[in-house]
Amino acid sequence: MQQSFIFHNINRLIQGCGSISALPQEVARLGGKRVLIVTDPGLLRTGIPDRVVSLLAGTDVKVWSNVESDPSVESVDACARFVASEGIDLIIGLGGGSPIDTAKCASIIATNGGKTEDYLGIEKVPKPGLPKIFIPTTAGTGSEVTNVAVLSLKKLRTKKGIVSRYLMADCALLDAELTVDLPGRITAATGMDALTHAIEAYVSRFAQPLTDYFALEAIRRLSRSLRTAVHFGANLAAREDVLTASLYAGLAFGSAATGMVHGLAMPLGGLYNIPHGIANAVLLPHVMKFNLVAATARFADIARAMGEQIDGLSERDGAERAIIAVETLSADIGIPRYVDELGVARSGIPDIARDGMTNSRQILPNPREVTYDGLVGILNEAFSPVPLRSSQEPDGVLHA
Repeated sequence: MQQSFIFHNINRLIQGCGSISALPQEVARLGGKRVLIVTDPGLLRTGIPDRVVSLLAGTDVKVWSNVESDPSVESVDACARFVASEGIDLIIGLGGGSPIDTAKCASIIATNGGKTEDYLGIEKVPKPGLPKIFIPTTAGTGSEVTNVAVLSLKKLRTKKGIVSRYLMADCALLDAELTVDLPGRITAATGMDALTHAIEAYVSRFAQPLTDYFALEAIRRLSRSLRTAVHFGANLAAREDVLTASLYAGLAFGSAATGMVHGLAMPLGGLYNIPHGIANAVLLPHVMKFNLVAATARFADIARAMGEQIDGLSERDGAERAIIAVETLSADIGIPRYVDELGVARSGIPDIARDGMTNSRQILPNPREVTYDGLVGILNEAFSPVPLRSSQEPDGVLHA
């Protein structure tokens, strides 16, 4: 019997330069009368939220800008309380993954009650949330088209997720013009986040024909355009390509899931406050080396999608070119090579590996069997063979 597949998708997607102008019609279509824009302090300074407010002239609009980077469950609960106190009936998530994930969770708490922690896990949300529109201003998380929100549990120093069909957007608006002024270091980190989504989705045990298509296309677009977007951000064609790649990667991993790059990136974020995109980017080639023996043909496909000439090579040699291509792309856009460049000590490996073993949502899709010893091995390889001097600064992508 042929295997069957489930592909998760949103109801409505509007994409193209200038598509933000469609927002008033979408708010009206969804019956929004009291609207909350969820964003973060950094984006507030760009003026983009003010532009969105002006588009909604005549509608009662509030702005919640207290979103944290890698939002905690406490910060999401605070946003949900504001939603309730203001009688909000539609939520707009505006920004990167943090505002969008905050908006997702606030929408379900508004109708289901309780606290964010009540819904951690898979399909624990009983009923739909408030209508929600997501507008990404970074090109990386793909959160605007997924059924996942990832949150920090500060007391436990870890990160966990909510997975629910009720987190899906009622509409996503993707306008590359909103990403043009994104700093190069953030473009690099979010772009590598998208590449990680695409690669992990393609080698996932849960991969399917639709996710394969979107994953490989995302890899192609990022490989040809991310360098330009990082180093010449005004290039709108490159920005559009990278934003589309982020979208496609989101569509891929939204159904195929991610693997142990994410499974280890979450404890790096929870234990050491490493930004999610940077953690993924640094870990990616090291986890690829671990997984290569279990998905050799798929890694050869990835190498081709990244523009590597592998004709005439053995399948194994071709697969290894994918890792080289990722390492080269990372170096070209200023991503650190090793975990200790992020300020993490090698002595932290056991704690990171133990936390990683709790992330079943990443263990199950990973193409190679995951063990504690295997994770320790990945992490040992992910640290510089020559320890960094204490005075050495991590790569400028983190501080520029």
